[in-house]
Amino acid sequence: MSSKPERRDEEEDDEEVISSGSESESESEEDEDTGLTENQNRLLYMVSLYSRKAQAGSDEKDEWVRKPALIVLLYEGVLAGVLDYDYAPASALVQNRRIWMNVSQEGKSDVEFLREEELINGLQISSKSFQPVTCFQISEKGKELVKRISRKEKEAVHEFVYARGTRELLSVEWDGRNYYLTSPSNIRKKSTITDVEEVSYVSSAYIPQCLRYGGRPTLSNAHRAHESATSSDDIRNELDEVITLNSVSIIVAEYVPFGANQIVQLNNNVGSTERCQGGYISPAVDNNAGGTKIEMSPELTSVDILDYTLTNHINFEAEITFGMLEGVVKVETFGVSLNAEGTCFYGLQVEAVMDRIKDNISLDHLSRLLVDVQQDSSAIVDSIISQYQ
Repeated sequence: MSSKPERRDEEEDDEEVISSGSESESESEEDEDTGLTENQNRLLYMVSLYSRKAQAGSDEKDEWVRKPALIVLLYEGVLAGVLDYDYAPASALVQNRRIWMNVSQEGKSDVEFLREEELINGLQISSKSFQPVTCFQISEKGKELVKRISRKEKEAVHEFVYARGTRELLSVEWDGRNYYLTSPSNIRKKSTITDVEEVSYVSSAYIPQCLRYGGRPTLSNAHRAHESATSSDDIRNELDEVITLNSVSIIVAEYVPFGANQIVQLNNNVGSTERCQGGYISPAVDNNAGGTKIEMSPELTSVDILDYTLTNHINFEAEITFGMLEGVVKVETFGVSLNAEGTCFYGLQVEAVMDRIKDNISLDHLSRLLVDVQQDSSAIVDSIISQYQ
């Protein structure tokens, strides 16, 4: 008589296994029904948390999430391991200040895809400084799709959009220098989105032959290429490499108002006309030029003149000796070409980046190298041009 209840218990257990299996199957079917990838599902749900449409006939207002804030949240999602995207430094203008941000181009592409599918709405407005601002909002079609996203996907998003241990949605704030994630209970966390990662590299000065007017050729640092292979970096994410480049030469160009008089002054500033040309230069200002000694940072730039004409142009090599992270090696030498028309060229030949010598250079590594090129080239010119310029 006792065997019948045991058989009934076994049947109930079988039914529970079948029901749990059917629930997991239904969840997987729900994921497939969205027609989106895992990243797109999580991105859409995140947008739904930060935006909503006001109900008709009420005094409520629509809520939109700004694009810069969404980029910060995408970055935080990547660091949390919730969003499987890559990111790379990109120049951005935030409240009239030019900064570098670790932007996920894959994430931005998925945002545009969701807009194309009419799952999120886009809004264009203007800031008080007359800069365009893009905002996003979940659409009615998107809200219906969010209902079919599994609880597992939603819980994954909660890991980085809510303050730890609470259900308080984190807000993105800009204080003029950095982004912060804040909550209503005064939890405040600094985002590292504006901290550009550094890589080790070795470069040589490069000036195209069409810009040369005699003088010696630029020197090569190829014999030091091995130094970057034994060093480290501070990249916080695992990179997926798709495109690599061989024998990379980089030229950054910009326009600075010049003229014959400014070129003459510039040649005097770098010592082109002196018996011993070049030397070290610094952007520091001497506030006591009549004194005996001066103290300054050892982070200087070494200048070696290649060729010049007093009123028309100057070409020189500039070796950067700015500070760097411990374990990171940077052999950074620019070829600089300036002329009276105002065109400025800064060129370098990439000898090695990390363990890649000459060839197979990763675009992900190169994007971080280019930040150094942009910042350091500006520092070079800033120290030799006149106050008027």
